[in-house]
Amino acid sequence: MSRIIGLSPFACTVALALFTQPCEVNAGPVESDATATATTRPSPKADEDSYQWTTGGRDWRQSYDSPLKQINKENVAKLGYAWSSDIEGSSKLEATPIVVGDVMYVSSIAGTVYALDAETGEQRWRFDPGVASFSAIFAKACCGPINRGVAFSKERVYVAAIDGSLYALNAKTGGIIWKVDTIIDRSRAYTSTGAPYIAGDLVVIGNSGGDFDSRGYISAYDIQTGKLAWRFFTVPGNPRDGFEHPELKMAAKTWDKDSRWDAGLGGTAWDGMAYDPELDLLYVGTDNGDPWPHTIRSPSGGDNLFLGSILAINPKTGRLKWYYQNTPGDSWDYSATSKMILADIRVRGKVRKVIMQAPKNGFFYVLDRVTGELLSARPYLRKLTWASRVDMKTGRPIVRDQARYWKSPRLIFPNPWGGHNWQPMAFNRGTGLVYIPVREVGAVYALAPEPFSYKKSKLNHHVNVSSPSVNGRFDNWCDSPCPGLEEILKGQPDILKGQPDVTPRSFVRAMDPVSGKIEWEAETTQKTILRYNNDNFVSYPGGVMSTAGDLVFEGYLDGTLDVRNARDGALLKSIVVGNPITAAPMTYMIRGVQYVAFLAADGRDGAKARMVALRLDGNVVPPPTRPQVAAPLESSAQMPQVTDPKLMNAGRQLFEQNCAMCHVGGNAPSLIPMQEAVQHQFFDIVLGGSRVNKGMGNFSAILSNDDATAIRTYLINTRQEKNH
Repeated sequence: MSRIIGLSPFACTVALALFTQPCEVNAGPVESDATATATTRPSPKADEDSYQWTTGGRDWRQSYDSPLKQINKENVAKLGYAWSSDIEGSSKLEATPIVVGDVMYVSSIAGTVYALDAETGEQRWRFDPGVASFSAIFAKACCGPINRGVAFSKERVYVAAIDGSLYALNAKTGGIIWKVDTIIDRSRAYTSTGAPYIAGDLVVIGNSGGDFDSRGYISAYDIQTGKLAWRFFTVPGNPRDGFEHPELKMAAKTWDKDSRWDAGLGGTAWDGMAYDPELDLLYVGTDNGDPWPHTIRSPSGGDNLFLGSILAINPKTGRLKWYYQNTPGDSWDYSATSKMILADIRVRGKVRKVIMQAPKNGFFYVLDRVTGELLSARPYLRKLTWASRVDMKTGRPIVRDQARYWKSPRLIFPNPWGGHNWQPMAFNRGTGLVYIPVREVGAVYALAPEPFSYKKSKLNHHVNVSSPSVNGRFDNWCDSPCPGLEEILKGQPDILKGQPDVTPRSFVRAMDPVSGKIEWEAETTQKTILRYNNDNFVSYPGGVMSTAGDLVFEGYLDGTLDVRNARDGALLKSIVVGNPITAAPMTYMIRGVQYVAFLAADGRDGAKARMVALRLDGNVVPPPTRPQVAAPLESSAQMPQVTDPKLMNAGRQLFEQNCAMCHVGGNAPSLIPMQEAVQHQFFDIVLGGSRVNKGMGNFSAILSNDDATAIRTYLINTRQEKNH
């Protein structure tokens, strides 16, 4: 069957009968122009508010690009410290703040919101959605109690708390105007980690949880009252139960009638969205499917709509206008939830209204945002082995046999965390280039050895993944009994033979969005090193921001912020901040002074989180505050090594199922080696929720005392093995 781009003629026939608005049929592919150039046509409102940053990506285009140029490549050497403000919680912070007037609004752990004086950093108010009561919910969050930002409209600030509550707050006081519950089934592992988006008179939010057992959907609420306007499900439920809206009947035809409906199937919309006020279209990116292998999720195959897709929805009706699926039948965790940028660029001599995205799967997509027509799909990765290319006639990727790990274990690039994930990229209107934070990392995928069994509110991937360290050692991440790579290699000794070098690396790349030409790149590997299990792994570089001053800003895990020449990538300034930086920076101007600001925090480094602002002629950034480490309650001699192999193996499996998502390359500190004070407080932390304010949940509903004992034994024993 031909790849559907936008809606096929058949789908349009159905749509004309069911929808209130017409849909578009694509007339055929448009080949990219190697000499494509960008045009600058920002909205009048964007120019008027050029000194502000009013959405996560600055304006409605979500470009993470600012027209400010007081700070530029000629004077950026003078950039230094202006102010900082402490932020509670030690979990990794992934939100880009917004500035409206002279107030900065930023979210932190679990949906806590701060209003700060944007000139001084002084706190005006703080909103706590009830973090202390979220302890059990944290245990259901795939990647910790993170929050990716707030939305602002008409003197109100909107935020989604991790428990799925959506709040409208008074922008002057932080008081609650209204609150709604966005979760449809609290027996499943639904959470909210993304920022709300404003679409006309609606505030829109998706949910997280597809890595567990959730079924994806988007909810739209009246911006004034909080009344539900519509809800769009991104995957069908069991067809025997009927369909909530007509698009699901079409989508169900791309699923096995005996799909694992009980497992939710994923497709959650946990991050990337954008809204075009001129076209009145809302764009939503959707997540991967779960279980990952389509051979288990939908045994007879099929594209499995709307997994891994970009959806264009009419916000007035909640009906689909067009869709494009990046990864049909996704089996690799290749989400399409990365940030999307709206721009007007020239393709073969004609200016097109486009939407651009660099999802996990390694291809950079340019679509006509009016019709969904595919204009370009070029690799932004140099190592990309799951597919050879995207067929411009059908819009479908040409999947290689190398990707079919359900036949036998395979080394595949990129790994499940993707070549580019949630970290924002930026589109500079002056250079016409997109700046992408990139990871070149592969993984050995292997089906879990036991038959699939749905686990309520737990990880249901059914795939074991081994990714390489900088030193070439593979470490495992599993949600089931987990054979290590060494064990797999005994039966499959040629897995790595003839494949690309597995050494992981990270980069920031400047790419022409249509031709796909990489104009320049800078390697950032050493700045993104994550220490785990006495080895070094490559994590993500931080999000990117660009400016009309011909500058590109990016922060890193090593606690530095780099500023580069947007035209050639030359490093112009590197500022030591001290806290790891993962969120994208932003910039704004108050009383004639331009500031650059960003959240700086990560649970792994132990330092106090903070918002940091810089300006020209500023000082050296002071080091972050580090809390005193409690003295151990007992000496190490009193911590005996336990070598019971059954207990050790049980602890390892429980750790991989319940802890590794955050404590191996996630938001939380590595537990190997685990400090002795933590060893003695382990049960209070894990089963008692004593560190909920730091982002560590209460796992007592998931783990028994015996389970916790096994995990603790595994961690202590592993630590002692590493020390001998």
